[in-house]
Amino acid sequence: MISRQLIEKYRTAVQYTLVFKTISQLVGGIAAILLVRALSETEYGLYHLLYTIIPLIGMISSLGISNTLQRYIPEYYRKGEYRLASTLYRTMSFLRLLSNILILGLVLIFWETISPILKLSSYKNYFMLFTVIIFLDMHRTLLDTCLSSFFLQKYAKSIGCLFPIIRTVGYSLIIIYEKNIWYAILTDLAAYTIVFAALQLLYHRKIPKFGGHHQFFSLTEKKRIARYAFFYNFNEAGDGLLNSYFDNFIIIMFMNHAAVGAYSFCVTMTVLIGRMLPLRYFMEVLRPALFSTYSVNNNGDSSQFFQHTIKIHSIFTFPCFFFLLIYGRDLIMVFFQGKFIDHVPVLCTIFFFFEVMTFPVGLIAQLKEKADIVFYSKLFAVYNLIADIVLINFFGLLGAAFATGTAILGKKCFIWWFIRKNASFQGMGGFYLKITGFWSVSAALFFATCQVIPHPWARLLVGVLGFSTAFFLQFKCRYFNEREKYFWFQFFDCKPSVLCVLKHLHLLPQEKNAPVSIQDKCTWKKRSS
Repeated sequence: MISRQLIEKYRTAVQYTLVFKTISQLVGGIAAILLVRALSETEYGLYHLLYTIIPLIGMISSLGISNTLQRYIPEYYRKGEYRLASTLYRTMSFLRLLSNILILGLVLIFWETISPILKLSSYKNYFMLFTVIIFLDMHRTLLDTCLSSFFLQKYAKSIGCLFPIIRTVGYSLIIIYEKNIWYAILTDLAAYTIVFAALQLLYHRKIPKFGGHHQFFSLTEKKRIARYAFFYNFNEAGDGLLNSYFDNFIIIMFMNHAAVGAYSFCVTMTVLIGRMLPLRYFMEVLRPALFSTYSVNNNGDSSQFFQHTIKIHSIFTFPCFFFLLIYGRDLIMVFFQGKFIDHVPVLCTIFFFFEVMTFPVGLIAQLKEKADIVFYSKLFAVYNLIADIVLINFFGLLGAAFATGTAILGKKCFIWWFIRKNASFQGMGGFYLKITGFWSVSAALFFATCQVIPHPWARLLVGVLGFSTAFFLQFKCRYFNEREKYFWFQFFDCKPSVLCVLKHLHLLPQEKNAPVSIQDKCTWKKRSS
C-alpha cells in the first residue's frame, strides 16, 4: 500500500508538472510551427540531421549513465542516502563529460571521412557550434533526472518553460528578418545555456548533498550498479539503432536532405503530440514514483500499475491516431502552410507504432533490474537496420517508418515475455474491445462528415469539437475496474470538487456513486488512511 506521504508528493509533483509542462508544450508547439515556416525543406532536413547526432553520440558513449541514474537516484533519495546519490550523480556526470569529449574529438579528427557519408561536408562550422549544444543537452538530462527524483517539479518545470519561450522568440525573429539555419542553431544554443545554468543552480540549492547511513558505496552496491550500467551501456546503444532519429542516417544515404526533413517533420509531430499524452507527460513523476514505491520491497507485483498506465495512455492515443488519420492533411495545410502534406501516411504510421502500441515494459524491466533481458532485446536493432535499408529502397519514407515501428514493437513484446508475471495483460481484452469499437465507429462518422465540408479550417474545427465531445463520452464504456477507481479516489484525497468530475466520468468506486456529504467524505478519508 502506498503511504499517504508518498501520495501527497506524487500529487504535488503531478500538479506542477501539469501546469508548467502544459505551458511548455503549448509554447513548444508554436516554436515547432515557426521553425517549419522559417526554414526551407532542405534546411529543415539539415537542422534535424544535426540533431540526430545527439542520440548517436549518446548511443556510442552511453556507459548506461542515464538509465543508472533513473533507476537508483529515486531509491537513494527515498532512503535518505543523499551522500550516495550525490556521489553517483557526480561520478556519472564526469564520465559523461569525458566520453563526449572523446567521441566528438574523434569525429572532428576524422571529419573528412565521416562528413561525405552524411552529406555534411559543407557544414563543418554548423557542427562545431552544435557540439556545445550536445554537451549542454546531455548534462541537462542528468540534472532533470535528479530534480524529478527529488520531486522538484515545481521549480524544474518552471525553468523548463524558458526553453520553448526563448526558441519561439528566436524563430519569430528569423521569420521577420528572413534569416537562415545558422540563426536557428544560435537560438537553440542560447536556450540550452540559460536553462542548463538555472537547473544547475537549482540542484545545488535544493537537493541535500550530505546525510544518510553510509559514507561510501559498499562492494555489493558497487557491483549491483556496475552490472546494471554495463548492460544498459549496450542497451542504450541498441536503443539508438531502434530510434526513429537513426533512420535519418539511412535516409540521407539513399535520399536527400529534403527527405530527411519530411521524415523528421513526421517524427516531430508525433513527439509533440506524444509529450502531451499522460505516459510521457508525467514520466518524470511516474518513474521515481514506481521505483520509490516498489524498490523497498522488490518482490511487489507491479501488474496493477502496468495495466492502469496502459488504460490511461490508450484513452488518449486512440482518439489522437484516428484524428490524424482523418484530419492530418487539414492540420498540415492550416498550421504548416502545406509543407510535407504528402507524407500524412508516414505520420500516421509513425504515430501508430510509437504511441498507440506503447506500453511501459521498459519501466517494469528497470524496476526488476532485468538489464540482461533488455540487452538481448537489441536483436531487433539488427532487424531494424536491415529492414530500413531494404524497405527504404522500395517504399521510401513509409518503409523507414514501418521498419522502425515493427522493430520497436518486437523489442517490447520480447521484453514483456520475460516480465509477464509483473506486467500481466490478464483481463485487458474487454478494455481493448471497448476502446477499439468506440473509436472506430466515431471515426467512421467523422469521416463521413468531412465529405460535405469543403474548407480545411471548417473541417478541422468540426473535428476538434467532435473529437473533444467523443473523448468524454468514451468514459461511459467504463474502462476502469473498482480497484483502479479507488486509486483515483485516494489520489485526489476525496476533494468534493474533484469527486463531481470523477462521478460524471464514471471513475468513482461503486460505493461512491451517491452524492457525497461532508460526513461521508470524512468517513472515506479514515478508511483510506
